[in-house]
Amino acid sequence: MSKRILISLAIAAGLLAAIALWLGVRAGTGPPDWVEWQSRTLAAGDWTVTLDRGRVTVTAAGETWQPDPDTRVQDALTADIDRDGEAELLLLTWRQGRYGESRPFWVTEAEDGDRWTQHIDIYDLGETVRPRWMASDIGLEAEAWRFSETARLVITDRTGAETAWDWLSWGLERVELRPETVTVAVLGELLVHRQIYDYYLRTENGGFGGMFSELEPVLSAYDVTALHLETPLVDDPADYGTYPVFGTPAEAGEAILAAGFDVVSCASNHALDRGLAGIDRTAGLFREVVCAGIQPEADGAYRPYAMLERNGIRIAVLSYTETTNGHALPEDAPYVLHTLDDEAQVQADLKAAREAADAVLVFVHWGDEYAETPNETQTAWAQIFADGGADVVLGTHPHVRQPWAWVEGQDGHETLVYYSLGNCLSAQTGEACRLGSLAAFTLTRTPEGVAVTPEPLRTVETRYDQGRYYAAVVLS
Repeated sequence: MSKRILISLAIAAGLLAAIALWLGVRAGTGPPDWVEWQSRTLAAGDWTVTLDRGRVTVTAAGETWQPDPDTRVQDALTADIDRDGEAELLLLTWRQGRYGESRPFWVTEAEDGDRWTQHIDIYDLGETVRPRWMASDIGLEAEAWRFSETARLVITDRTGAETAWDWLSWGLERVELRPETVTVAVLGELLVHRQIYDYYLRTENGGFGGMFSELEPVLSAYDVTALHLETPLVDDPADYGTYPVFGTPAEAGEAILAAGFDVVSCASNHALDRGLAGIDRTAGLFREVVCAGIQPEADGAYRPYAMLERNGIRIAVLSYTETTNGHALPEDAPYVLHTLDDEAQVQADLKAAREAADAVLVFVHWGDEYAETPNETQTAWAQIFADGGADVVLGTHPHVRQPWAWVEGQDGHETLVYYSLGNCLSAQTGEACRLGSLAAFTLTRTPEGVAVTPEPLRTVETRYDQGRYYAAVVLS
């Protein structure tokens, strides 16, 4: 029999099954009338899965497969449920009896009955479609389902309650539903003046860990921690420098890593103070964490964002600076520092990040120094970031704290904007410059996307004790 005839017969069988489904539901002899029969097309390897009106058809290279005609398919998805590196086909099905043709030998036909019950069937999609696991009645009324990297298969019943199911040794078993959340804590500007690095170079064996020792107990409670590094790192003492042209001992960067920071934002007006050498040294030191806003010259091309994943949530991190302290971007490598010079480029960056990630964080070095309110440029850029789908914007450069606000984007998306977090640590003497903010928030996956829930801001104070500068969270 030719493949054309086989495909025609399969289509005819599908139409007859759909008619039978409709007649069965109309007559009250089929599945309950609350069931919503999904229609969708899925791809898995060489296979195409088409679901339409209770029937599913799987095709590849002219080969066609369908489940038993007596099985009605409410929904379908493809996922690597057993974590073997290959996607399986999962069907949410209805059939008569608790077991259908897969009834265990110890269950009598009378116990099986003719009641319509809901099942989960799993098939391998290799050279052929092969049954992997055929579940008995799942014991709940599943209205919808989705596949989650952390909670595995999540089923929503008719009451709206969710349960999670995972592949444990053999078959699906109900497991604890773990919400997909990430807690994030962000500090403001680390501005390493000469007074700071002179002290740490000559004491504590030349290490800079004392800058953060008071913060670590607070930061350890979060899944992701971040800060903004204002100044470039260097190795040669001849390149050390303070205001107005900075060069910070690389040991300060090593202390950032030792303190466990996951993200370091590096786009600032001082990032080019030591030229390409400073950019390369800084980016090279932070290559094992997320370093945003600068790139080593060797990259050769612009990378708009860096990626981080925690608890199944993918986070894109971007970082920009409004000014460059009078330094021109290298003509042959303008990508080494990310700036706000090109609005169209920033919009394209946001679009790409939004498509690649579940959540988008933007660090931005902007505004007027020592101003306690955002200027018009800041509010205009905040709107651009919101329109582009950023979830959280984290501002620095004023060296003092500015307000935070929710900014609504053009599609209704709300962006949490911290206009300035102030300093995390510096040797600036003004009282306002000694007080920065710790911004903390939770990212939670929802059916509509990732929701942002902020915590109250906490004050981070620069403290000075017998020559030692360090940062501490003010708890009161």
